[in-house]
Amino acid sequence: MVDHVTAADKASAPLARTDWLTAAIETLGDDGIAAVSIVRLASRLGVTRGSFYHHFTDREDLLRAMLDYWEKRWTVDIREQVGALQLPAADMLRALVRSIRDNRAAEHDAPFRAWALHDPLARAALQKVDALRLDYIRSLFEAAGFSGIDAENRARLLLYYEMSDPAFFASRDPGSENQLLDARLALLLQTASGSSPPGRHSTT
Repeated sequence: MVDHVTAADKASAPLARTDWLTAAIETLGDDGIAAVSIVRLASRLGVTRGSFYHHFTDREDLLRAMLDYWEKRWTVDIREQVGALQLPAADMLRALVRSIRDNRAAEHDAPFRAWALHDPLARAALQKVDALRLDYIRSLFEAAGFSGIDAENRARLLLYYEMSDPAFFASRDPGSENQLLDARLALLLQTASGSSPPGRHSTT
């Protein structure tokens, strides 16, 4: 989750680089990339534009930093958190989905994907992020005993679902969601014969 900057925070200490990035990402989500301007962000944060130049050279530098922060916060950090658990593959997949949801990765993705529709810089960042995510999820299905097109297809299905589901189903019941997740993973971890692959080991 993006941390909000409060008035008390601004009064007690100079703004950090992440404060500007947080404000920029919130503005992107609220009003789109055209609204992400130095003047507007300074007004949102209640500071002068001079503070901006302590952290960024210009707006282009800020935009690149936003894309880097998005990649790290909602892709690299999640992958590292889940990877550190060292669980069986099926449990790693479950932990990954829960981390994606807990960190609201899909919610934060939407404005970046909209930005990427008409900006080559954002589009390149999006392609990199999608490749990183897909590679990692595919590796978990490979660890579960799948290979080739089977691992690729399962990885894509899980990634597509988790990153698009909030756009289709805004209202969620936690109990039902847990049941759906368990059933979905069980389905994706089945072979054509209906059994689990030899490489799958799970504690659940």
